[in-house]
Amino acid sequence: MFLCFGLHAIFHLGNVSLQGSISAIIPTFNRSRYLGEAIAALADQTRALDQIIIWDDGSTDGTAEVVQQASTADLNGVLQYFRAENQGKSAALNAAMKHARGEYIWICDDDDVACPDAAEKLAHILDTDDAGIAAGAHVRFHAGTGGGEKTFTGTGYWPDLSAGSVIRHLLEDIFFFQNASLVRRSCYDAVGPFREDLSRSIDYEMFVRLGTRFPIKVINDILFLQRKHNGVRGPSAQRHTADQSDAVWLDSDRKIFSDLRDRLPVSFYAALFKSSAKDLALRAGYLQRGCVYARRCDWGFAIEDFKAAAGISPSEGLSETEVGIVIRAMAGKHGSAMAYCPPVQNQLLALARESPAGKAIVKALGRGSVWRARDALNRRNYMQFLRIAGFCARAGFRPRPALQNAALSETNYLKTEAYNW
Repeated sequence: MFLCFGLHAIFHLGNVSLQGSISAIIPTFNRSRYLGEAIAALADQTRALDQIIIWDDGSTDGTAEVVQQASTADLNGVLQYFRAENQGKSAALNAAMKHARGEYIWICDDDDVACPDAAEKLAHILDTDDAGIAAGAHVRFHAGTGGGEKTFTGTGYWPDLSAGSVIRHLLEDIFFFQNASLVRRSCYDAVGPFREDLSRSIDYEMFVRLGTRFPIKVINDILFLQRKHNGVRGPSAQRHTADQSDAVWLDSDRKIFSDLRDRLPVSFYAALFKSSAKDLALRAGYLQRGCVYARRCDWGFAIEDFKAAAGISPSEGLSETEVGIVIRAMAGKHGSAMAYCPPVQNQLLALARESPAGKAIVKALGRGSVWRARDALNRRNYMQFLRIAGFCARAGFRPRPALQNAALSETNYLKTEAYNW
């Protein structure tokens, strides 16, 4: 029987806490050239794993032989190999989860390398904290031909976690990954299986489901090395190259959040903020949800939320916190080119005529567009630069917060009831 979420806390005895068992799962498909290194990294953890499941999703490249070579006396009874016809990563994970017996689940990619102390650091959080998910950072690398010396290229996108809740940052963009996360099995059981209709972003979709139901604790420690390479991605029926990944990611992200729209209430977004005036927290919630959808380039939903926000305390301008939310709406990794096309641009500019709050929203959108204009100029995309510059000129780009910080602030930790939506 698995420990239920939160019950582990009662087992603390002084400074000693009950250690949960760990099941690691590696779903793999035709990555035999990298798989051995991934398995070895799990075998060398400073906190021993109780189970390592290799789920071969119909590989044709000698994956079984690599697993056999990786099997040692030390892994006897720990390493388990399963093979099935190719159905994609989600199906592989759902099938492997049925065989996982650990209280904590660690999902690892077949081409990445875990740091030796990753399991120890992540499990310590779940052993001693009420979080449902523990996560950390990573660093990217390229390996030379034939597995030569690694060249490290940094972490990539990593938000400033000193301000704002982890779930707010996660809703805006994914920044930690499965290799650097450990999740209570009870949390997976509560939210249901991985979606098998997505060719990309299945980890992001699951993290959003988990993070809107259970607290996440993130540390800045590097927990795994993320391999960057040009191999094809996706299940056999939906293969795509690395160059196509951005477009596939955008399509998947938009689908994820479109489906989430009617399920995750705006009250959850409002719970990310605190204010003595309930209507201001709700307004910030609408702005935050609009920000999330703008960053997915889903401007229909974003404009709907910005209009709703403009109608709440319409005579009051925005606070500094709200201005920051709207500026972030223009900073998504997928770009914001659609915002400057006439149909969307005209709808956004019309907000300024509705109320002082609407005017403040539009000015903040203009401020958030300034760096987009600079980026377009640096890339010598002069047509795009002119579109953005025109929008900034019409919107204004010097928003002045009308409300003091005390009127509204962002919370770093959600109250327990916020997760019970």
